[in-house]
This record gives sequence, structure tokens and C-alpha cells, in this order.
Amino acid sequence: MPKIYRVVGDTSTGMKFVVEVVGERPYDALEKVYSVLGSRHKLKRTQIRIREVSVVEPSSAKSNEAKMLMVLEKVVRY
Repeated sequence: MPKIYRVVGDTSTGMKFVVEVVGERPYDALEKVYSVLGSRHKLKRTQIRIREVSVVEPSSAKSNEAKMLMVLEKVVRY
């Protein structure tokens, strides 16, 4: 069952971030964060420092996208 993870960290450029993503395991959440930050901000994995990964209850999640994904019964990935 997927969970919502809140990932907190910073980058070597000085940017701090808090991202909520959906994943089966914490590792999946980290991979999603690396992918999103790398593509949006042209950062390499070595430039991203993860400080904390925690599970968030759907009722206290701030990300609407994460809440919507939790409502779905089945997600098909290609």
C-alpha cells in the first residue's frame, strides 16, 4: 500500500526544500525527489542533501497531488 512521504533537505546551491511524494517505500520517495529536483533545477544527486524522510498521514499532507494519488485504488505504471 503506498504511503505519503515528506522529504526535507537542501541543495549545494543553497535551496531548501520540503517535498511530499507517494511511494511504496522510503527508497521510492527518495528516487522521485532526486528525479524531480534533477529535472526541474538541473541538479545532480551529489548536489542534493536529504535531511529527513518521514511518513505523513493523508489528512495532514499539504500536497494535493499526493492526496489525490492516495484516493486511487490502482495506479498503473508504464
